[in-house]
Amino acid sequence: MGFLKRINQDPLLWTGYLGMFFFLPIATSPTVICGMFILTIWIVSGKFLKDIKLWLKSDMKIPMLLFILLPWIGLIYTPVLREGLNVALKTHYWLFAIALMPLLLSRIEAPDPGIKGKPDLIIKMFLLGLVLNSTVAILQFLGLIPLKRGLPIGLLGGDSAHIPFSLFLISGILISSFYFLKARPWKVRLMYAFFMVQFFITMSFIGARSGYMALILLSPLIVYNIIGRRHFFWILLGCIIIISLLFLSPTVQSRVSKIKDDLLQYKQGNVNTSIGLRLHMWEIALTEIKRNPLIGIGTAGFLESWERNKKDPSLPFFIHGNPHNSFIYVTVSFGIFGLFSFCWLLLIMLRKGWKERGSSLGFAVLTFTMVFITGSFVDTPLLSIAAAHAFSLFAGIAGALDVS
Repeated sequence: MGFLKRINQDPLLWTGYLGMFFFLPIATSPTVICGMFILTIWIVSGKFLKDIKLWLKSDMKIPMLLFILLPWIGLIYTPVLREGLNVALKTHYWLFAIALMPLLLSRIEAPDPGIKGKPDLIIKMFLLGLVLNSTVAILQFLGLIPLKRGLPIGLLGGDSAHIPFSLFLISGILISSFYFLKARPWKVRLMYAFFMVQFFITMSFIGARSGYMALILLSPLIVYNIIGRRHFFWILLGCIIIISLLFLSPTVQSRVSKIKDDLLQYKQGNVNTSIGLRLHMWEIALTEIKRNPLIGIGTAGFLESWERNKKDPSLPFFIHGNPHNSFIYVTVSFGIFGLFSFCWLLLIMLRKGWKERGSSLGFAVLTFTMVFITGSFVDTPLLSIAAAHAFSLFAGIAGALDVS
Protein backbone atom coordinates (compact mmCIF):
# COMPACT_ATOMS: atom_id res chain seq x y z
CA MET A 1 0.00 0.00 0.00
CA GLY A 2 2.96 2.30 -0.39
CA PHE A 3 1.25 3.95 -3.37
CA LEU A 4 -1.08 5.70 -0.88
CA LYS A 5 1.84 7.82 0.26
CA ARG A 6 2.42 9.05 -3.27
CA ILE A 7 -1.14 10.17 -4.03
CA ASN A 8 -3.45 12.82 -2.60
CA GLN A 9 -5.34 11.04 0.16
CA ASP A 10 -7.81 13.89 0.84
CA PRO A 11 -10.24 13.04 -2.02
CA LEU A 12 -10.30 9.41 -0.88
CA LEU A 13 -10.93 10.41 2.73
CA TRP A 14 -13.60 12.90 1.70
CA THR A 15 -15.38 10.22 -0.31
CA GLY A 16 -15.30 7.94 2.72
CA TYR A 17 -16.83 10.62 4.93
CA LEU A 18 -19.54 11.36 2.38
CA GLY A 19 -20.41 7.67 2.56
CA MET A 20 -20.40 7.65 6.36
CA PHE A 21 -22.75 10.61 6.64
CA PHE A 22 -25.05 9.17 3.96
CA PHE A 23 -25.33 5.76 5.64
CA LEU A 24 -25.52 7.04 9.25
CA PRO A 25 -29.33 7.16 9.31
CA ILE A 26 -29.73 4.10 7.06
CA ALA A 27 -27.71 1.11 8.23
CA THR A 28 -24.77 0.20 10.45
CA SER A 29 -22.76 -2.15 8.20
CA PRO A 30 -22.11 0.28 5.30
CA THR A 31 -21.31 3.03 7.81
CA VAL A 32 -18.70 0.77 9.41
CA ILE A 33 -17.28 -0.22 5.99
CA CYS A 34 -16.87 3.45 5.04
CA GLY A 35 -15.24 4.09 8.41
CA MET A 36 -12.75 1.25 7.96
CA PHE A 37 -11.92 2.58 4.48
CA ILE A 38 -11.20 6.01 6.02
CA LEU A 39 -8.99 4.65 8.79
CA THR A 40 -7.06 2.42 6.37
CA ILE A 41 -6.25 5.34 4.08
CA TRP A 42 -5.54 7.65 7.01
CA ILE A 43 -3.16 5.30 8.84
CA VAL A 44 -1.40 3.50 5.97
CA SER A 45 -0.69 6.76 4.16
CA GLY A 46 0.89 8.21 7.31
CA LYS A 47 -1.43 11.21 7.21
CA PHE A 48 -2.53 10.48 10.76
CA LEU A 49 0.83 11.74 12.10
CA LYS A 50 0.28 15.22 10.70
CA ASP A 51 -3.40 15.29 11.61
CA ILE A 52 -2.84 14.29 15.22
CA LYS A 53 -0.34 17.14 15.63
CA LEU A 54 -2.99 19.56 14.36
CA TRP A 55 -5.64 17.98 16.59
CA LEU A 56 -3.42 18.47 19.65
CA LYS A 57 -3.75 22.22 19.09
CA SER A 58 -7.54 22.00 19.28
CA ASP A 59 -9.48 23.08 22.36
CA MET A 60 -11.40 19.79 22.08
CA LYS A 61 -8.37 17.57 22.60
CA ILE A 62 -8.64 17.15 26.39
CA PRO A 63 -12.31 16.11 26.66
CA MET A 64 -11.93 13.90 23.58
CA LEU A 65 -8.77 12.34 24.98
CA LEU A 66 -10.57 11.64 28.26
CA PHE A 67 -13.42 10.06 26.33
CA ILE A 68 -10.92 7.78 24.61
CA LEU A 69 -8.91 6.86 27.73
CA LEU A 70 -11.60 6.47 30.40
CA PRO A 71 -13.20 3.28 28.98
CA TRP A 72 -9.75 1.66 28.82
CA ILE A 73 -8.85 2.79 32.32
CA GLY A 74 -12.22 1.52 33.49
CA LEU A 75 -11.26 -1.99 32.37
CA ILE A 76 -8.84 -2.17 35.30
CA TYR A 77 -11.64 -2.30 37.85
CA THR A 78 -14.75 -3.37 35.93
CA PRO A 79 -16.52 -6.53 37.15
CA VAL A 80 -17.45 -7.44 33.55
CA LEU A 81 -14.16 -7.38 31.65
CA ARG A 82 -15.40 -8.97 28.41
CA GLU A 83 -18.40 -6.64 28.08
CA GLY A 84 -16.24 -3.70 29.14
CA LEU A 85 -13.73 -4.51 26.40
CA ASN A 86 -16.53 -4.42 23.82
CA VAL A 87 -17.39 -0.90 24.98
CA ALA A 88 -13.74 0.24 25.10
CA LEU A 89 -13.14 -0.93 21.53
CA LYS A 90 -15.78 1.53 20.35
CA THR A 91 -13.48 4.40 21.30
CA HIS A 92 -11.97 4.04 17.82
CA TYR A 93 -14.99 6.09 16.67
CA TRP A 94 -13.14 9.16 17.90
CA LEU A 95 -10.43 8.58 15.32
CA PHE A 96 -13.05 9.59 12.74
CA ALA A 97 -13.38 12.95 14.50
CA ILE A 98 -9.61 13.47 14.63
CA ALA A 99 -9.22 12.66 10.92
CA LEU A 100 -12.22 14.76 9.89
CA MET A 101 -11.15 17.99 11.64
CA PRO A 102 -8.13 18.88 9.44
CA LEU A 103 -9.78 17.49 6.31
CA LEU A 104 -12.83 19.70 6.77
CA LEU A 105 -10.71 22.68 7.82
CA SER A 106 -8.74 22.44 4.56
CA ARG A 107 -12.00 22.65 2.59
CA ILE A 108 -13.35 25.54 4.65
CA GLU A 109 -10.15 27.52 4.11
CA ALA A 110 -9.57 26.39 0.49
CA PRO A 111 -8.63 29.26 -1.86
CA ASP A 112 -10.70 27.69 -4.66
CA PRO A 113 -14.32 28.96 -4.22
CA GLY A 114 -15.61 25.77 -5.82
CA ILE A 115 -14.04 23.67 -3.08
CA LYS A 116 -14.71 26.20 -0.35
CA GLY A 117 -18.44 26.10 -1.07
CA LYS A 118 -18.68 22.36 -0.57
CA PRO A 119 -17.70 21.61 3.05
CA ASP A 120 -21.35 21.13 3.99
CA LEU A 121 -21.75 18.39 1.41
CA ILE A 122 -21.40 15.91 4.28
CA ILE A 123 -24.48 17.49 5.92
CA LYS A 124 -26.44 17.25 2.68
CA MET A 125 -25.42 13.61 2.35
CA PHE A 126 -26.77 13.03 5.85
CA LEU A 127 -30.07 14.61 4.82
CA LEU A 128 -30.16 12.53 1.64
CA GLY A 129 -29.62 9.31 3.59
CA LEU A 130 -32.30 10.36 6.06
CA VAL A 131 -34.74 11.03 3.21
CA LEU A 132 -34.08 7.55 1.83
CA ASN A 133 -34.58 5.77 5.15
CA SER A 134 -37.59 7.92 5.99
CA THR A 135 -39.14 6.90 2.68
CA VAL A 136 -38.58 3.24 3.48
CA ALA A 137 -40.09 3.75 6.95
CA ILE A 138 -43.21 5.34 5.43
CA LEU A 139 -43.58 2.41 3.02
CA GLN A 140 -43.24 0.04 5.99
CA PHE A 141 -45.90 1.97 7.88
CA LEU A 142 -48.22 1.69 4.89
CA GLY A 143 -47.62 -2.05 4.77
CA LEU A 144 -45.97 -1.97 1.35
CA ILE A 145 -42.67 -3.47 2.52
CA PRO A 146 -41.83 -5.62 5.60
CA LEU A 147 -41.10 -4.05 8.97
CA LYS A 148 -37.59 -4.12 10.50
CA ARG A 149 -37.66 -5.72 13.96
CA GLY A 150 -41.40 -5.13 14.08
CA LEU A 151 -41.02 -1.34 13.76
CA PRO A 152 -41.30 1.10 10.84
CA ILE A 153 -37.70 2.29 11.22
CA GLY A 154 -36.57 1.87 7.63
CA LEU A 155 -33.36 -0.10 7.20
CA LEU A 156 -31.73 0.98 10.46
CA GLY A 157 -30.96 -2.05 12.63
CA GLY A 158 -30.66 -2.55 16.37
CA ASP A 159 -33.09 -3.43 19.13
CA SER A 160 -33.73 0.24 19.98
CA ALA A 161 -33.12 1.74 16.56
CA HIS A 162 -36.29 3.84 16.77
CA ILE A 163 -34.61 6.07 19.38
CA PRO A 164 -31.51 7.15 17.38
CA PHE A 165 -33.69 7.25 14.26
CA SER A 166 -36.00 9.73 15.99
CA LEU A 167 -33.01 11.88 17.01
CA PHE A 168 -31.78 11.84 13.42
CA LEU A 169 -35.25 12.84 12.19
CA ILE A 170 -35.44 15.83 14.54
CA SER A 171 -31.91 16.85 13.54
CA GLY A 172 -33.02 16.52 9.91
CA ILE A 173 -36.04 18.77 10.46
CA LEU A 174 -33.88 21.43 12.10
CA ILE A 175 -31.12 21.30 9.48
CA SER A 176 -33.69 21.35 6.66
CA SER A 177 -35.32 24.41 8.23
CA PHE A 178 -31.93 26.16 8.11
CA TYR A 179 -31.48 25.38 4.42
CA PHE A 180 -35.08 26.45 3.84
CA LEU A 181 -34.27 29.81 5.40
CA LYS A 182 -31.09 30.31 3.39
CA ALA A 183 -32.25 28.93 0.00
CA ARG A 184 -33.23 31.41 -2.68
CA PRO A 185 -34.76 29.58 -5.68
CA TRP A 186 -38.31 28.62 -4.70
CA LYS A 187 -37.82 25.09 -6.01
CA VAL A 188 -34.96 24.52 -3.58
CA ARG A 189 -36.98 25.95 -0.70
CA LEU A 190 -39.86 23.69 -1.67
CA MET A 191 -37.53 20.68 -1.57
CA TYR A 192 -36.40 21.45 1.98
CA ALA A 193 -39.99 22.11 3.02
CA PHE A 194 -40.85 18.67 1.68
CA PHE A 195 -37.98 17.16 3.70
CA MET A 196 -39.31 18.76 6.89
CA VAL A 197 -42.82 17.45 6.27
CA GLN A 198 -41.55 13.97 5.43
CA PHE A 199 -39.37 13.77 8.54
CA PHE A 200 -42.22 15.09 10.68
CA ILE A 201 -44.65 12.48 9.33
CA THR A 202 -42.12 9.72 9.96
CA MET A 203 -41.53 11.04 13.47
CA SER A 204 -45.26 10.82 14.18
CA PHE A 205 -45.49 7.04 13.83
CA ILE A 206 -42.19 5.51 15.01
CA GLY A 207 -43.10 5.82 18.69
CA ALA A 208 -39.94 7.34 20.21
CA ARG A 209 -40.93 9.69 23.01
CA SER A 210 -37.41 11.14 23.28
CA GLY A 211 -37.94 12.42 19.74
CA TYR A 212 -41.25 14.02 20.71
CA MET A 213 -39.55 15.77 23.60
CA ALA A 214 -36.75 17.09 21.38
CA LEU A 215 -39.24 18.30 18.76
CA ILE A 216 -41.34 20.14 21.33
CA LEU A 217 -38.34 21.79 23.00
CA LEU A 218 -36.70 22.84 19.74
CA SER A 219 -39.84 23.77 17.79
CA PRO A 220 -39.24 27.54 18.32
CA LEU A 221 -36.00 27.26 16.35
CA ILE A 222 -37.78 25.41 13.54
CA VAL A 223 -40.53 28.03 13.36
CA TYR A 224 -38.01 30.87 13.44
CA ASN A 225 -36.21 29.43 10.42
CA ILE A 226 -39.47 28.91 8.56
CA ILE A 227 -40.82 32.43 9.06
CA GLY A 228 -37.37 34.01 8.86
CA ARG A 229 -37.81 36.53 11.64
CA ARG A 230 -38.02 36.91 15.41
CA HIS A 231 -41.64 37.55 16.27
CA PHE A 232 -42.89 36.12 19.55
CA PHE A 233 -46.55 35.77 18.49
CA TRP A 234 -45.87 33.99 15.20
CA ILE A 235 -43.22 31.74 16.72
CA LEU A 236 -45.59 30.80 19.56
CA LEU A 237 -48.41 30.17 17.10
CA GLY A 238 -46.13 28.06 14.92
CA CYS A 239 -45.03 25.99 17.91
CA ILE A 240 -48.64 25.40 18.92
CA ILE A 241 -49.46 24.24 15.38
CA ILE A 242 -46.46 21.86 15.25
CA ILE A 243 -47.24 20.34 18.64
CA SER A 244 -50.95 20.06 17.83
CA LEU A 245 -50.21 18.31 14.54
CA LEU A 246 -47.84 15.94 16.34
CA PHE A 247 -50.54 14.99 18.84
CA LEU A 248 -53.01 14.24 16.08
CA SER A 249 -51.06 11.03 15.52
CA PRO A 250 -52.68 8.01 17.23
CA THR A 251 -49.19 6.62 17.85
CA VAL A 252 -48.10 9.77 19.66
CA GLN A 253 -51.30 9.86 21.70
CA SER A 254 -50.84 6.23 22.68
CA ARG A 255 -47.17 6.61 23.61
CA VAL A 256 -47.76 9.77 25.66
CA SER A 257 -50.79 8.34 27.49
CA LYS A 258 -48.69 5.29 28.38
CA ILE A 259 -46.42 7.54 30.47
CA LYS A 260 -49.25 8.05 32.95
CA ASP A 261 -50.01 4.32 33.02
CA ASP A 262 -46.32 3.44 33.54
CA LEU A 263 -46.00 5.90 36.43
CA LEU A 264 -49.16 4.53 38.05
CA GLN A 265 -47.86 0.95 37.77
CA TYR A 266 -44.50 2.05 39.17
CA LYS A 267 -46.21 3.51 42.23
CA GLN A 268 -48.05 0.20 42.63
CA GLY A 269 -44.75 -1.69 42.60
CA ASN A 270 -44.56 -2.84 38.96
CA VAL A 271 -41.28 -1.61 37.47
CA ASN A 272 -41.44 -3.74 34.31
CA THR A 273 -42.61 -0.91 32.05
CA SER A 274 -40.68 1.52 29.85
CA ILE A 275 -40.79 4.34 32.42
CA GLY A 276 -40.64 2.02 35.41
CA LEU A 277 -37.46 0.31 34.20
CA ARG A 278 -35.78 3.67 33.69
CA LEU A 279 -36.69 4.87 37.18
CA HIS A 280 -35.55 1.56 38.68
CA MET A 281 -32.23 1.68 36.78
CA TRP A 282 -31.62 5.28 37.75
CA GLU A 283 -32.27 4.49 41.40
CA ILE A 284 -29.75 1.63 41.35
CA ALA A 285 -27.21 3.69 39.37
CA LEU A 286 -27.48 6.68 41.72
CA THR A 287 -26.84 4.36 44.66
CA GLU A 288 -23.67 3.11 42.94
CA ILE A 289 -22.59 6.69 42.20
CA LYS A 290 -22.91 7.57 45.89
CA ARG A 291 -20.67 4.62 46.72
CA ASN A 292 -18.10 5.31 43.97
CA PRO A 293 -18.29 9.02 43.10
CA LEU A 294 -14.71 9.54 41.94
CA ILE A 295 -13.97 6.74 39.47
CA GLY A 296 -17.28 4.92 39.15
CA ILE A 297 -17.66 1.14 38.92
CA GLY A 298 -15.81 0.58 35.65
CA THR A 299 -16.54 0.23 31.96
CA ALA A 300 -19.95 -1.44 31.48
CA GLY A 301 -19.91 -2.10 35.23
CA PHE A 302 -23.57 -1.16 35.55
CA LEU A 303 -24.45 -4.39 33.75
CA GLU A 304 -23.34 -6.42 36.76
CA SER A 305 -24.85 -3.94 39.21
CA TRP A 306 -28.23 -4.08 37.47
CA GLU A 307 -28.31 -7.86 37.40
CA ARG A 308 -27.34 -8.01 41.07
CA ASN A 309 -29.75 -5.35 42.33
CA LYS A 310 -32.79 -5.50 40.05
CA LYS A 311 -34.40 -8.04 42.47
CA ASP A 312 -36.77 -9.46 39.86
CA PRO A 313 -34.92 -11.98 37.58
CA SER A 314 -37.61 -11.55 34.91
CA LEU A 315 -36.60 -7.95 34.28
CA PRO A 316 -34.71 -7.40 30.98
CA PHE A 317 -30.98 -7.83 30.48
CA PHE A 318 -29.45 -4.60 29.13
CA ILE A 319 -26.36 -5.03 26.99
CA HIS A 320 -23.35 -2.87 27.94
CA GLY A 321 -25.05 -2.02 31.25
CA ASN A 322 -27.19 0.66 29.63
CA PRO A 323 -28.98 2.77 32.29
CA HIS A 324 -30.91 4.71 29.62
CA ASN A 325 -29.36 8.07 30.49
CA SER A 326 -26.02 9.19 29.08
CA PHE A 327 -25.19 11.46 32.02
CA ILE A 328 -25.88 8.71 34.56
CA TYR A 329 -24.03 6.20 32.39
CA VAL A 330 -20.75 8.14 32.25
CA THR A 331 -20.98 8.98 35.97
CA VAL A 332 -21.73 5.46 37.20
CA SER A 333 -19.04 4.05 34.89
CA PHE A 334 -16.24 6.61 35.29
CA GLY A 335 -17.27 8.86 38.18
CA ILE A 336 -17.04 12.63 38.15
CA PHE A 337 -14.20 12.44 35.58
CA GLY A 338 -16.57 10.83 33.10
CA LEU A 339 -19.35 13.33 33.73
CA PHE A 340 -16.92 16.25 33.54
CA SER A 341 -15.42 15.15 30.21
CA PHE A 342 -18.85 14.47 28.70
CA CYS A 343 -20.30 17.83 29.73
CA TRP A 344 -17.11 19.63 28.70
CA LEU A 345 -17.25 18.14 25.22
CA LEU A 346 -20.95 18.98 24.84
CA LEU A 347 -20.38 22.57 25.99
CA ILE A 348 -17.55 23.07 23.48
CA MET A 349 -19.76 21.73 20.68
CA LEU A 350 -22.61 24.01 21.75
CA ARG A 351 -20.32 27.03 21.96
CA LYS A 352 -18.76 26.43 18.57
CA GLY A 353 -22.11 25.67 16.98
CA TRP A 354 -23.69 28.78 18.46
CA LYS A 355 -20.83 31.03 17.36
CA GLU A 356 -21.01 29.65 13.81
CA ARG A 357 -24.80 29.22 13.72
CA GLY A 358 -25.02 31.37 10.60
CA SER A 359 -23.21 28.65 8.61
CA SER A 360 -24.69 25.30 7.66
CA LEU A 361 -21.91 23.40 9.44
CA GLY A 362 -22.21 25.46 12.62
CA PHE A 363 -25.99 25.20 12.71
CA ALA A 364 -25.80 21.44 12.13
CA VAL A 365 -23.39 21.03 15.06
CA LEU A 366 -25.53 23.23 17.30
CA THR A 367 -28.80 21.47 16.56
CA PHE A 368 -27.39 17.94 16.59
CA THR A 369 -25.78 18.60 19.97
CA MET A 370 -29.02 19.98 21.41
CA VAL A 371 -30.97 16.98 20.11
CA PHE A 372 -28.28 14.59 21.41
CA ILE A 373 -28.42 16.20 24.87
CA THR A 374 -32.22 15.96 24.94
CA GLY A 375 -32.11 12.29 23.99
CA SER A 376 -29.40 11.65 26.57
CA PHE A 377 -31.76 12.41 29.44
CA VAL A 378 -33.99 9.41 28.69
CA ASP A 379 -31.68 7.10 26.76
CA THR A 380 -27.98 6.37 26.23
CA PRO A 381 -27.20 7.27 22.61
CA LEU A 382 -23.52 6.98 23.55
CA LEU A 383 -24.00 3.20 23.44
CA SER A 384 -25.96 3.11 20.19
CA ILE A 385 -23.67 2.38 17.22
CA ALA A 386 -25.50 4.79 14.91
CA ALA A 387 -25.81 7.64 17.43
CA ALA A 388 -22.27 7.14 18.78
CA HIS A 389 -20.85 7.34 15.25
CA ALA A 390 -22.87 10.50 14.67
CA PHE A 391 -21.67 12.05 17.94
CA SER A 392 -18.02 11.58 17.04
CA LEU A 393 -18.51 12.83 13.47
CA PHE A 394 -20.34 15.98 14.53
CA ALA A 395 -17.63 16.53 17.15
CA GLY A 396 -15.16 16.35 14.28
CA ILE A 397 -17.11 19.05 12.44
CA ALA A 398 -17.12 21.17 15.60
CA GLY A 399 -13.35 20.86 15.79
CA ALA A 400 -13.01 22.51 12.37
CA LEU A 401 -15.19 25.47 13.40
CA ASP A 402 -14.04 28.67 15.04
CA VAL A 403 -10.36 27.85 14.55
CA SER A 404 -8.16 30.84 15.35
